[in-house]
Amino acid sequence: MQDDSKAQPHQSLMSDSKLPRFTRLDKFDPHRKDFACKHEADANPPITAEAEGLFQQALALVSYEMWSENRNYAKAAQLYEQAMKLGHWKAQFNLAGLYLQGLGIEQNPEKAIELTEDLMRKGVPAAWDNMGTMYMGGIGSLKQDATVAYAFWQKAADMGSMASQAYIGAKLKATHDEPPSFWGNRAIGLQMLECAFAQGSASGAFELAITLVGKNPELQEDNGRALKIFHEGVKLGSQKSAGYLFASFDDGASPVTTGPDKARARRYKILADALYLNPDLRFPNLDKVLPLPPAQLPQWDMGAPRTLIDAAKAVVPPASSPPQAPAPTSQRTSRLESTERGMLVTHTRVAQGIAREADLPTPLVRCSGAGRCLVTGIWQARVPDDHALAASFNQWHRQSYVMEGQPFPDPREQHLDIDPAQIIWTWWNQANHLGFARIPQVSVGNPPVAG
Repeated sequence: MQDDSKAQPHQSLMSDSKLPRFTRLDKFDPHRKDFACKHEADANPPITAEAEGLFQQALALVSYEMWSENRNYAKAAQLYEQAMKLGHWKAQFNLAGLYLQGLGIEQNPEKAIELTEDLMRKGVPAAWDNMGTMYMGGIGSLKQDATVAYAFWQKAADMGSMASQAYIGAKLKATHDEPPSFWGNRAIGLQMLECAFAQGSASGAFELAITLVGKNPELQEDNGRALKIFHEGVKLGSQKSAGYLFASFDDGASPVTTGPDKARARRYKILADALYLNPDLRFPNLDKVLPLPPAQLPQWDMGAPRTLIDAAKAVVPPASSPPQAPAPTSQRTSRLESTERGMLVTHTRVAQGIAREADLPTPLVRCSGAGRCLVTGIWQARVPDDHALAASFNQWHRQSYVMEGQPFPDPREQHLDIDPAQIIWTWWNQANHLGFARIPQVSVGNPPVAG
């Protein structure tokens, strides 16, 4: 890639063709002075329940939980196409990927480009990011061009693509220029990484955390925050974050400041290995099995790594459970609340193996995010549907394992402009079993009811 450090902000690239692949774009400006954080969930087209059902069926056929020879890409391609015709943008995105790789369908890079262009017309930020990647790789009829690729990634980042924000942010976070590897625009780079992290980007979390490791406040270094973000990165599915914390706790190196902790290191290693095999995994309930110090580790049978992995996963309703309406906004209170009325957890299905199914306790137990947790267990967070960040925040993996008496997680620590009082938390139970001398033990499922 050429040195674009002197690029003018309104200098345009590419031809005047009406095809989205030839959109006139501002040249990549590594020394830009501002960045407005946008979330891609606010730009993506809505998805119907019928289309989502077909999409999940397709994902199940190509799950990382299956041996590669057992994955049915041909059938998945058919289901993706059906879902795409019902307006499912993710299915169209995945179908383009199958055309690009020739998995389950005849390889056709031009078809992949066309499907991506259609999503670009629909305003999907990830499609603009993908077009940049296609230019960088010289896919199909596209001539390999790093300058054009960076222009697309810059456009995608400004639209809200968390992938582009994480990538460009990592390129700009340096303290000096060394093109084309990186540029010294640390303030803007950090803003992009914070935005990607707030959206739930695993790579954004890792890049942000590794940038904050250290003790120099002039560079915004902060080992304490870096440690927390690495930990959050593991929750989001960052294998690199899990590997980094394994090494840090094993040696007692930054951002760890409490000395070597082999027990914690061992658990991060197991989770890192699991994410290497299945990048789709998410561990929102990591604190159930691996809380940060000074919290004590719950006891765990080292011969049962699957228990550690499953206990950290998200919990979702069984696929057979009928969807229920969200609770009215007026039910927000600062006290613990039990009610039989609508679930605060949107009924969802997720790809095989990345979450585990469980039934919500009845009657439902709810609590405002402004209060403290009154009962230990897994809690699901949700804001009212009319909240400005509802599309970004109300995801199936917005869960947390919270101990009795502790405050609920504050979304503002992840640069989400959400007042904790606006969040309603719904209890799933799923507390760790109490073993000998009432010491918590890592467990999957709900504790047995005392007789």
